[in-house]
Amino acid sequence: TEIMAKEASSCDMKELVLKFIPESIGKEIEKACDGIYPLTNVFVRKVKILKAPKFDITKLMEVHGDFTEEIGTKVDRVDEPAEEEELVGA
Repeated sequence: TEIMAKEASSCDMKELVLKFIPESIGKEIEKACDGIYPLTNVFVRKVKILKAPKFDITKLMEVHGDFTEEIGTKVDRVDEPAEEEELVGA
């Protein structure tokens, strides 16, 4: 838990997610525990936020960008008449 707390407190959320992807934290845990017991296949499966970060609208807009215009295009919907089938022998 000390390694996870140290890694989480040393960077912001975006950088922490980038550390989870290549499993660098799992490799660091393997190295730290090697003297006690040789661990293999150490992976981070779940992450739970214990304390919510301070909300800053400027950083949020930095991460997501400022998209005010619509990106997609409107598609015209064509209503085709449904063909009714006759039931024979019902």
